[in-house]
Amino acid sequence: MKPREVRLREFLSNSNIATPKSPPWVHSAPSSKLIKIIQDEKLVAMQCDVFKGEKLCYLFVGRAAYKGRDALNPEAWQLPSVFVMRFATPPAIKRIYPFDTGAFDRNRMPSYLTAFDMQNFELGSDDALIGRLISLYFDTPRRYVDRKSVDEDKIKEEHVLDMSHAEILALGKLYREGSTKNYDDRAAAIEVQVGEDIPLRKQDLLGVVIPEEYMRTDGVRESLLKLTKYIETYRLLPLSLSQHYSSIYDAVERIYKKAGVNI
Repeated sequence: MKPREVRLREFLSNSNIATPKSPPWVHSAPSSKLIKIIQDEKLVAMQCDVFKGEKLCYLFVGRAAYKGRDALNPEAWQLPSVFVMRFATPPAIKRIYPFDTGAFDRNRMPSYLTAFDMQNFELGSDDALIGRLISLYFDTPRRYVDRKSVDEDKIKEEHVLDMSHAEILALGKLYREGSTKNYDDRAAAIEVQVGEDIPLRKQDLLGVVIPEEYMRTDGVRESLLKLTKYIETYRLLPLSLSQHYSSIYDAVERIYKKAGVNI
């Protein structure tokens, strides 16, 4: 009998790993697009430069992990606006990945992961696998959001992993490493791809996080309050764009608390 590699999707689908409720999904966009998003009342699926020929709307599970190009002295419109979503009926999922596919495609992932083909890590469209993925590598959604992964020995012992599970072990190492200069929080954030525009409806939009300058713009506050009860802001500081993310993460956590989301 010849050896066979075990893919992550197959492993999660065939396991008896617990399936906790997934944290909310989060979409981030440059605030230069905020007024257009408010006007359209939707998140628009855009042409994707990774999955060529497809229009996709990207979200991350639990965290505002998407990051555009850094800027040393950003203007308010370069800072992210963040939309925190919890769907009663989720939109049709095109694909789920356990990391940011853009970062993988641009070779911003460590070589022990890029030794494998990116498509080997695709989880398909079954959102139940999000919870199983979280249970396997983090135990609980809270630990996932805080990026506190379980250690390799625990995973190996509980699930009897060998070298046929090399991709599963490589992903665990990625999650354990924490953010570095080259591999930031996108490396440990679950990516959800939707192949259509996502309407912003009050029953789905838990809250938004925007730079505080936009709250002084006529119509922004009033329009957002028609879509959600919770608007959180953060200040533009004399810092690089990437250094604003701790404020953004804190604002997302405040939305969770106000909306009664227990992670």
